[in-house]
Amino acid sequence: MGWENYKVAVEYDGDHHRSDRRQYVRDQWRVRRLEELGWVIVRVIAEDKPDDVVRRAREALRRHGCRDV
Repeated sequence: MGWENYKVAVEYDGDHHRSDRRQYVRDQWRVRRLEELGWVIVRVIAEDKPDDVVRRAREALRRHGCRDV
């Protein structure tokens, strides 16, 4: 999920990163490229609480100029 206007994305890191090395590597390269372009990536894992994920996403959006959150 992402907000292109604000260059903020939320990414879920699931079990596929443990079980599929090629997918993990592709994802790492993609995230690195996005960060080089000025994006903030909010990383999420299964153990994160939904309220915490929303808070972190809102904070990232605010830092990048979004006032509607």
